[in-house]
Amino acid sequence: MLPNAYAIDLGHDVSLKGFGTAGFVYNENNQADYVQDTNFNPRGAGRTENISAVVDSKIGLQMDWHATQQLSFTGQAVSKQDPTNSWVPELQWAFAKFKILPNLDIRGGRIRPAVFMLSDTLDINYANPWIRPPVELYSQLPIAHMEGVDLLYRQQTGPVNWLIQPFYGNSIRDMTWQNTATTKNIVGANISATVSDFTLRAGYTYTKLTLTLPGTFEKLVRPNLALLCNDLGDPAACTQLATLDPANKDLSFASVGGTWDNGDYFVMGEWGKRNSASFVSESISWYLSAGARFGKFTPYAAYSRVNNTSSMNFTGGTGDYGSMTNDVVTGLLSNNTMDQNTKTLGLRYDFYKNLDLKLQWDLIDTRLNNGQQGPGDGIEGTGQGIFTHFVPGFSNSSHSINLFSAAVDFVF
Repeated sequence: MLPNAYAIDLGHDVSLKGFGTAGFVYNENNQADYVQDTNFNPRGAGRTENISAVVDSKIGLQMDWHATQQLSFTGQAVSKQDPTNSWVPELQWAFAKFKILPNLDIRGGRIRPAVFMLSDTLDINYANPWIRPPVELYSQLPIAHMEGVDLLYRQQTGPVNWLIQPFYGNSIRDMTWQNTATTKNIVGANISATVSDFTLRAGYTYTKLTLTLPGTFEKLVRPNLALLCNDLGDPAACTQLATLDPANKDLSFASVGGTWDNGDYFVMGEWGKRNSASFVSESISWYLSAGARFGKFTPYAAYSRVNNTSSMNFTGGTGDYGSMTNDVVTGLLSNNTMDQNTKTLGLRYDFYKNLDLKLQWDLIDTRLNNGQQGPGDGIEGTGQGIFTHFVPGFSNSSHSINLFSAAVDFVF
C-alpha cells in the first residue's frame, strides 16, 4: 500500500491516495506487439504502433476509512488497458480489515492474493525500481484480485520480524479474444522474514483453473474429443485430449524471493515454478536485479527469464485419425507463451517530491522451444515469447529485440 505520508486527509478518518504512470515504449520490431501479459493485453508497442503509451500508463485512486481503532475499509480503482482495449476503471481492492489481536488482522472482500513478492505494489510503479516488474515472472499467474479473505499475522522472534499471510478466495477475469479465466478455491500462503536490511519470502498458491476459449477448445478440441471418445474409439487420444481440457484443472505456483536494501544499494530477486494439469504450460521463471542510489539518481540493472518446461510434441494418437489428433494436440501445446529472457539497464531520477522519471533499455531474446527447460531451438511456431498480435511467421524463428521505455511515476 502507499505510505500514509502521501495520503490526503479528507476528515472523519477518511484519507485519499493516488498513483499513476505516464509511459511510452518504443519497439524496434514491427512484426509483433510487446505487452506485459499476452492473456490480458490485446495490443502494445511494435506492430500496432512503434511508440505506444498503453503498455505502462495507468492511474489509480485509493480511499481508506478508519471507522474504529479495530475496523477499517479500503477501496482502490485503477484505470489501465484492459482485455477489451478500453480504459474503464476497475475495482482492484474493496475490503474490510478487522484487528482481531494487536498482531493479527483479517481482511475480507476483494483483495489481491500475495502470490508474488511485489503483489501489493504491482500497479504502483513509483514504489518499484524499474519501469515495470519483470514480465517473465509476473505474467505467470492470471489472478489480479479475488473475492475472499486473508490473515496478516506479524510476530517478532529475536531480530527476526515475521509476516504470515494465508489466503482463500475465488476469481473470474476477462481475457483477450473473448476468453475468460475462472480460478476457484484459491488457497495459499505468503511467509516473509526480515532481519535488518534483509527480507526473505516464500509463497505457494493452488487453484482450480477453468479457461473458456471460444476460438480453441469449444470450436476445435471438444468436437474432436467427442468424436474420438464416442465414435472412433481412440482411447489414447481421448485420454490425452481430456487431460489437456482446461476445465476445473489443478494449477499451482510456488515462489521464493529476497531483497537486501541498505538505503544506498539494493539487490533483489524472485524464482517461481508453475505446475499445470491442463494444456496451460508448466514453467520456471526468475529474475535478479541490483541498483545503487546516488542522491536523486538510481541506476539499475536486471536479468529475467522464463522457460516453458512442458512437452511440445504429442504422438499418442492411434487409429485412422491418429495423425489428425497428433496435429491438433501438438498445435494446442505450441499455443503457449514460450521461452524468453530480458537484459535490462535503466536510470531513475527522483526530480521532485513524489515524482520520478525513468529511462530503460531492454534487450529481449525469444527462442524456439524444444519441449525441455532451456532456450531450445527446435520447434517452429514456438518462438513468440511474451509478444502478441504478431504477423504470420514471427513465431517460427528466434528474435533479439531492442525495447526503449520512458515513464514518469507519481503518487499523491
